Amino acid sequence: MNSIQRRATRAFLPLFFVLAVLVPAPGIISAQVDEEQLRSYMEQVRNETGVPGMSVAIAIGNELVFSGGVGFAELDNKVPATGKTVHNVGSVSKVLAVIPIMQLVEQGRVDLDATIQTYLPYYPEKEFPITVRQILTHTSGIRHYNGREFGPYGLLEMRHYDEFEEATELWRDDPLLFEPGTHWLYSSHAMNLMHGIVESVTGVDFEEYCRRYVWEPSGMLSTSFDVPSRVVQNRGRGYIRDQNGVLVNPRYADVSYKYAGGGMLSTVEDLVRLGIALNRGVLLRPETVEEMYRPQLGASVQRFVPNREPIPLEHKQAVVWWIRTDAQGRDFPSHTGTVKGTRSFLMNYSELGIVLALQVNALPFDSAKYGMAIAQMLVTGMN
Repeated sequence: MNSIQRRATRAFLPLFFVLAVLVPAPGIISAQVDEEQLRSYMEQVRNETGVPGMSVAIAIGNELVFSGGVGFAELDNKVPATGKTVHNVGSVSKVLAVIPIMQLVEQGRVDLDATIQTYLPYYPEKEFPITVRQILTHTSGIRHYNGREFGPYGLLEMRHYDEFEEATELWRDDPLLFEPGTHWLYSSHAMNLMHGIVESVTGVDFEEYCRRYVWEPSGMLSTSFDVPSRVVQNRGRGYIRDQNGVLVNPRYADVSYKYAGGGMLSTVEDLVRLGIALNRGVLLRPETVEEMYRPQLGASVQRFVPNREPIPLEHKQAVVWWIRTDAQGRDFPSHTGTVKGTRSFLMNYSELGIVLALQVNALPFDSAKYGMAIAQMLVTGMN
């Protein structure tokens, strides 16, 4: 038995005992990948996809059992990728941002079924009311990015917004695409409203709130907002491919208009620490976590497609988190993120005691596919 298996077995015993008490005839779950095997697979993925670098962190039974990287965090100086490499995590920021919202729900300061004007009076009234729950489940009717909001040459995407309310002027006056609650359409603009809600309700700067009540209690000391002017230790760089398939730097972008929806810096280690903190009850009560992970949409809610018939969703939508299903039919919450040439993935197999995070620094890349493949390597199945 290798070192990861020994640590994973020790860490998993308490959780397995609980499952044995609560679940009839549970299967045996164990780690099956040692560091050499996992790094070999990561190198294989890197070679297959051509990404410069890949970082992975894994916790089992609330213990970090692996953190490492292969390849390079950035290509100018060929700095090695590690579990401590800092990247913008894109839309994985959404699952970090929803924790403050759910904390305020616990405190009775936010009602998921209240209209967003309850907390953001500057948001214009629409032809239909929009609730907080609807913005958190992509059913608000608020559109996603269309590129035109940033003006000629995307210049407005390069400016810095000191106040979130001003950033919403990019899109908030546009009409809804459908009656809220009737369809699903991914919308980072809608999710960005979490930023304004937290500041309106608490009177605390959103980043300061996240640091004080989410990141520091979780031990996420390398997580922050992606502010271009800041010097960030261990910062990596993302890349895209030009028309010839050559890796190049992406266009400059300032993400101050979307900190909640796609503007946070973190590491795979810190993302795993978030999952551990949720599973240990550090950030939210168990019943609040259960509500956050509960699928929220009825079967009649389908994906909105402009000028076409709606199509079925391929996942279950919880409060921000997506509920995917593994090869054994087990559901688990997760989220992906893409921004500025990076791709991230976070999954929380809380039922099995496994949290996994993955980051790469070139596009395109299917982070959910490879993240789930690594998770399957860790799980032998349930009898």
